[in-house]
Amino acid sequence: MFFNNNTCTYTTPLLSRNSYFWKNHQTLSNGILRLETNTNISYDDQNDTNQRLSWRDLYPQILVSVVAFMLVTQPGINMVYSNIFLNHYKFTDISDLSWLTSILVVCTPIGTIAIGVIMDRIGRKNAFLVTCVPLLISWSIASVVRPEDMSLIYACRVFAGIGGGMTSMVIIYVSEIAHASYRQVLLSLNSVFFSVGVLFATTVGSFFKWQMVNMIFLIFTAVITVLLVIFLPESPIWLAKFRASRVYEAKNSLKRIYPINDQVYVDELNGLDYVRKPPTRPATTITIAPDPSEFDNGPTTSRPLLSTVRLSGGTSRSHERRRGRLRRLWRQLCMCGQLRLWSPQPPTVTRPVRVLAIVFLLQQLSGCYPVIFYAVPVIRTVMGVTDLDAADGQPSQMDALIALGVVRLLASVVACMLSPHVGRRPLMIASSLAMACSAALVALTCPLPAAAGPRDDYDGYETIYPTAGPPPVPLLPLIGIAAFVCSGSAGVIVFPWTLVGELLPVSVRATGGALLVAYAYTLMFIVQRVFPCLVALDADVSGGRGRSSVAAAFAMFAAVSLALALYTHASLPETLGKRFKDIERYFADPSPTCLPVDFSVKSETTHNHR
Repeated sequence: MFFNNNTCTYTTPLLSRNSYFWKNHQTLSNGILRLETNTNISYDDQNDTNQRLSWRDLYPQILVSVVAFMLVTQPGINMVYSNIFLNHYKFTDISDLSWLTSILVVCTPIGTIAIGVIMDRIGRKNAFLVTCVPLLISWSIASVVRPEDMSLIYACRVFAGIGGGMTSMVIIYVSEIAHASYRQVLLSLNSVFFSVGVLFATTVGSFFKWQMVNMIFLIFTAVITVLLVIFLPESPIWLAKFRASRVYEAKNSLKRIYPINDQVYVDELNGLDYVRKPPTRPATTITIAPDPSEFDNGPTTSRPLLSTVRLSGGTSRSHERRRGRLRRLWRQLCMCGQLRLWSPQPPTVTRPVRVLAIVFLLQQLSGCYPVIFYAVPVIRTVMGVTDLDAADGQPSQMDALIALGVVRLLASVVACMLSPHVGRRPLMIASSLAMACSAALVALTCPLPAAAGPRDDYDGYETIYPTAGPPPVPLLPLIGIAAFVCSGSAGVIVFPWTLVGELLPVSVRATGGALLVAYAYTLMFIVQRVFPCLVALDADVSGGRGRSSVAAAFAMFAAVSLALALYTHASLPETLGKRFKDIERYFADPSPTCLPVDFSVKSETTHNHR
């Protein structure tokens, strides 16, 4: 306290104009006034995307993400369940095997659309618990049914497909609770836990009997449900966006995620103002953005303006409550949420939806999923054997499937470690190119049927007409299949799903993401139905037309994978270290030529130090 000409001046760290809290209050006040003029909030956290957090700060996020991603093991289990079934029951008709996988895939969009409708209404955590219900029903039925009772097996697959589709909301939840600097590495855990589910199911199915396998899956799902209840907080972004009156709960939820670092907690709490819903706020109260110099006179100039914004927000909320329930229900039924079919959407919605739709189309046509779904029949066809028992001196197909699971898990871990340093876009391109090369290797080296009997001068893999001893193992095609699965697991299989939680705006992330995931699973259903007939995976023709059709299928996979790499390079932006507001501003740019440039990782430092 200093005395000069009867004037008293008292300076504290809280009220000083150079203090963190005063700058944050000053810039946040200016940012709220410019929210409706398409100007981004400019609070004093420009360096947050480069901020490094300690392990103590990250531990709550990692724990919550791991518990949430344990649900993603369920789609991994479902994907290889048909191979487990083949290990205990031999189909007499290839159409039965096709329907075993197709019913699962066709029911998955039902789960994604259902969870997209309800997760914005009941919250993210409650949506997790709802997801566990069909999964528990599925494994409860499977644990008491016999493999010969196909009707009940199909019923189990219906519930498993619905529950597996509901797990698509995990990436949305993790993207909302993760810090911007670590969002990519946490979202990459989606691939790791999916691979864990594949390896876990394959290992259990190889060493245990049928009833015990399903009982283990039931206990595993029940444990996941208990962990979700104990450890998961509600998404603070959902509370700020859809439950504006529950600000106290949003603060508590955010405090559970950042319990130690108070500065990061305050930064993230201020960032919630960006996602707070302001759609019907009168433009007359906020169209004029005041000059920042006006705030140099003291905090009193900003308080009336902040009060005006809050009053207008309350008016818009009252107007929203007066809308009829039938109109809201009709809007949700027409578009499963907040998307409106009858009104044009802004570029921040249409452009990421278009990019993701094309990426999902190329992903499904690249063959990364059919090779996993039908791994045992494909390997059996390539090896030229007709049963699941190990031949003399050769590993069984289930052993090969376990090896593929280990390869997928290792590739997923490597991708998770590289993602925060390299980014999704380079990994997607590298994964697509590696898939193209490995698929081409399978297509070129897969042993073809002989034209007329045995050929003594045939220098390939003579497994169709063996002359003596066990047939030689075609190593090159098997290596190509393993490389195809490994390279797909490092990018193409997982990144399109995780990008749904990053590229879409918050207002349509749940509903738009559900529609995109349902679209992807519809494509998957078509591919799963066509693939067995296309490559003739039945034992009767596996020695002849089966091998030639497998070679043709992998040639097509190589071409589509190459097209996916080119499209990713041309249209998919990089999201490494970017906040949601930066991603929306990026897609709002009308110039498509700047897409890959503005989101390069190198421009991040320049942007953060403007």
